[in-house]
Amino acid sequence: MEALANLVVATADLAEAEGRALGRHLLRLEVAAILIVAAALIGILGLGFFVFGLFLLLAQQVSTPIAATLCGVSGLVIAGALGWAARQIIWRK
Repeated sequence: MEALANLVVATADLAEAEGRALGRHLLRLEVAAILIVAAALIGILGLGFFVFGLFLLLAQQVSTPIAATLCGVSGLVIAGALGWAARQIIWRK
């Protein structure tokens, strides 16, 4: 009977310790996820400014519609490259 009681107490202690460890890891995961989202938003903003700067530079050299078209194409190329990289990461064996 005493061995069964010790087993129950040990199991409860293990569950408590694992629960605390899980809580710490979940907190770290939440902080990392928030930082990743913030970095992604800032990166998207930076990419937008890059394309806008390219548009302003091209608008001085060529007409505005051509500059807008070239910036749109460059944005599509960048998006395609990012999508291709994501696909390579996902389907990597």
